[in-house]
Amino acid sequence: MSAVLKEVEDIVRRLPTEKVKLLVEYAHGLDDGFSPEEIAEIQAGKADIARGEWVGWDDLKRELNL
Repeated sequence: MSAVLKEVEDIVRRLPTEKVKLLVEYAHGLDDGFSPEEIAEIQAGKADIARGEWVGWDDLKRELNL
């Protein structure tokens, strides 16, 4: 067992049951991939890029005065 995995296991063992349930629900959500809304946003972004509607990083920094 890796040191990181052991540390996570030690932390989880100290959590109250209700917190462990929340953690498990959260972890399941991480494994679900992208939601339909997120996929639609990704596809819209790709379409924007394909149409040439994007801004380079340096241009964006200049525009935002960063």
